[in-house]
Amino acid sequence: MELNFKDIYIGYKSHPKFTINKIIEDDVIQVIVQKYETLIFSNKGDLLGDPNFGCDLQKILFQTRLSSNNVKKIIIEQIEDYIPEILNIEYSLDVKFVSDSENYQDIMIIDFEISGYNVSAIIS
Repeated sequence: MELNFKDIYIGYKSHPKFTINKIIEDDVIQVIVQKYETLIFSNKGDLLGDPNFGCDLQKILFQTRLSSNNVKKIIIEQIEDYIPEILNIEYSLDVKFVSDSENYQDIMIIDFEISGYNVSAIIS
């Protein structure tokens, strides 16, 4: 299967690797990272026409019987379904939960690393 690695550049000004005046992203790792960021910050039903797209991490955070391994499995399934470019590229994914006792809440921390590019997400 031949893949086209070009995608619309969706960087934003406060993103650490933002490039001004860029319209097209043609680096495979950057395309994967953009797609990954979109996946983890989307809820199912956010993408019109595809009710299965998204990880629902905000909802998952408040489920009491979900382990970090279960969340990792959900994210990996989304990656396998929606990021075909990642096939045969090594990456790591780590999910952990931390309690914020001062604010009486749990925090989910997700670390994704691919080809030296690190993406950390904090869901609270």
